[in-house]
Amino acid sequence: MPNYPLFSTNMRRRFLPLLLLPTLWSCSTSDSNPIIDFGEGEGITYRQGNNVPTGPRDYTDWTTDATWNKQERALFADANLDLNGPQRPELIAYTTAYPNPTWSGQASWAIGPRTGSASGGPFTVRAVLVNRQYRAMLRIAPQALVVSGLTYALDYTKAGLEPRELYRLYYLVTDASGLVYKGHGDVKVE
Repeated sequence: MPNYPLFSTNMRRRFLPLLLLPTLWSCSTSDSNPIIDFGEGEGITYRQGNNVPTGPRDYTDWTTDATWNKQERALFADANLDLNGPQRPELIAYTTAYPNPTWSGQASWAIGPRTGSASGGPFTVRAVLVNRQYRAMLRIAPQALVVSGLTYALDYTKAGLEPRELYRLYYLVTDASGLVYKGHGDVKVE
């Protein structure tokens, strides 16, 4: 009985395009229909109505993001700056949303500058709340970030958020010299 290799060179050439097809499909799908990955676990950081931690924490939330993808950068196209440029995270003390999750459909988003630092302010803050397909559900127009911080009332009901669904709030802080801080936090309505 002759000894034939399992896959000859001709067979490999024929099947290579077929093997690469799923990879090409996945690239095409992710570019045309991007979906947010909320990470492991429940995907949110639990906080009570008085902003006290109360359960699982997502360490990727409510902190600075090093780079943003095309969809994330497009949310702030009007900022006219390099959103993946260098940041100055030491100038921002905190950012959070509470309660999270919320049962009433109402929550607060808070962000504050670090006091006592040579800031170079004044700071401007803007934010966009999106669904898992990056569709803007609520836009927070540029606002001044004062020394005492900024707390913004989020009305998830008016924004059309669905119960038991995850959403992401992207935020951006700038000053006259450019990018200061950018990040995201995930929220949920029960």
